Amino acid sequence: MRLNLFLIGVLWIGAVLPPCHAQTPVPPPARSESKSAATDTSLDLPPLPRSEVSLIGGTVVRTDPIRDRIVVRAFGGKDLTLDFDVRTQILQGMNVLSVRDIRPGTRIYADTISKDGRIFAKTIRIGTGASVGEARGQVIDYDAAERVLRVRDLISSQPFSIHIGGATEVQADGRAVPATDLVAGSLVHVTFRSGSEGSNSAQKIEILARPGSTFTFAGRIVVVDLRDGHLTLAESASENTFEVALDSLSQDAKLRLRQGADVIVQARFDGRRYQAQSIEPMSNPQP
Repeated sequence: MRLNLFLIGVLWIGAVLPPCHAQTPVPPPARSESKSAATDTSLDLPPLPRSEVSLIGGTVVRTDPIRDRIVVRAFGGKDLTLDFDVRTQILQGMNVLSVRDIRPGTRIYADTISKDGRIFAKTIRIGTGASVGEARGQVIDYDAAERVLRVRDLISSQPFSIHIGGATEVQADGRAVPATDLVAGSLVHVTFRSGSEGSNSAQKIEILARPGSTFTFAGRIVVVDLRDGHLTLAESASENTFEVALDSLSQDAKLRLRQGADVIVQARFDGRRYQAQSIEPMSNPQP
């Protein structure tokens, strides 16, 4: 009887206890962090291509943060669309800003490159708001008695007046000229200081072009637009770009123009645009 009771107790204990080889399963290590890290790496943008940089200055017309674009009214009154992304630096003086600080009406200067057939801004510089400013415009008239120059800003198309003092430098082609050379229709680059009551005093006025003046441009054709009748030329010796009208050229001469070609352009400024008189291939094209 005691033996039977012992056997019954052993069987009951064996039924209650789990088998000795059964173990609590250990969950696999979490992989979410490594997966997210891999995802972040895959989203990194490649470096920007190394290509010729052009400086574009203008006033912001509108921003499109959804498609990462800014529309700028550039020198000459033409609207340009600039693309940007997280690789674009936005600066005001030494301060780094964000795209939220770019608002319509803001004057900016952008270092741009051509990327996938569009204009991409590598760096955008916002005006510091200091009392010294600069503008490019076209002379409306000059009042020699009052020594007041009226200029139409080529970016905003708005006229403004500038007082010319005794210390104002007036230059053309790198040499000093009298203020009377500021004839109507001339393109000028003005450096000025704003007064407390909104008056502008010119520090330096550079005459860029006068109606009837002829110019020689050497560079590479960036854009050919036969429908609008113009080409955009990037100068070889600088980062400047020029828009040249093709109205004076024959149809055969227009059809020979090719994007990427190195050319020498003889142009005449008619008071509104540079009009190409002749376009010839460059004998020693730039590499």
